[in-house]
Amino acid sequence: MYRATTPTHKFCFGKVDPNLFKEILITYVQNDAIVLEKKKQDLVITSEDISTSEGTETHYHAELKLTQEETKKFAIQPVSNITVQIRAIDNYGNVSASNKMKVSLQDVLNDEVLE
Repeated sequence: MYRATTPTHKFCFGKVDPNLFKEILITYVQNDAIVLEKKKQDLVITSEDISTSEGTETHYHAELKLTQEETKKFAIQPVSNITVQIRAIDNYGNVSASNKMKVSLQDVLNDEVLE
């Protein structure tokens, strides 16, 4: 991911429909500090039907587009990597978490916000 850009992060939920979660929290951490958090309402949830030998399965994805201002919150030094994790709670109070994902951060020559 480049700072001062508008990347779209796509998260795969497999056969689990993210619409069924009461809340989803996506946390971006850098240098042991939370830099950015996004919630379910920030996601665009899509699905696709996939043919398998056993029939058709629906797989779900969630896309999250970050703004230039949000990506500028990340620092290049001392560590340029970002860790991302998704946590979600269902209507029964069960909370689950994804594996931690590493995102590499690159800088730009001029981080002026373009309009």
